[in-house]
Amino acid sequence: MIGNDETKLVLLVQNAYNVFCYFNVSPITIKEFEDRYGENSWQNSKPVLKVYEISDGSACEVKNIYIDPLADNWYIKLDKDDIDVFVKLGRMLPDDNFEAIAVSNTVTTPRNHISGDSAVYYVDVSESCANTEGKVPIYNKKVNKKVIHKEPKPYPFMERKKN
Repeated sequence: MIGNDETKLVLLVQNAYNVFCYFNVSPITIKEFEDRYGENSWQNSKPVLKVYEISDGSACEVKNIYIDPLADNWYIKLDKDDIDVFVKLGRMLPDDNFEAIAVSNTVTTPRNHISGDSAVYYVDVSESCANTEGKVPIYNKKVNKKVIHKEPKPYPFMERKKN
């Protein structure tokens, strides 16, 4: 990412408790930071990743991670699974004020437990409902007509019509 003039922060899910972020801070962003906070303010401040969890529509800060000044990526260990997370990259000034430089995308970590949905859904997979290739709709052998399934679909994503 060297030579890139765009400041970016991207978050990727690794598993239920870990996310990975990579970032690039452009020289223009560093210059603007030093213009705002004074000469050598970049060197005198510490790079920080602030991790936020989104719960009930509001963001709550989960942790601060002080990172190596030369780092351009970081693994973040989370304490919970099945959460919406985003990260802010910034600098902690000597007076303990945080100045954000970039904000990541929001990702959702998977759950690390069996689903609590105990509803039972049955799908008819008998010989009369599936052809040899497993494609639906099938042809009725007696009349050679298409058999259209009018049963309710158990999953919401199956209700959408294909283009």
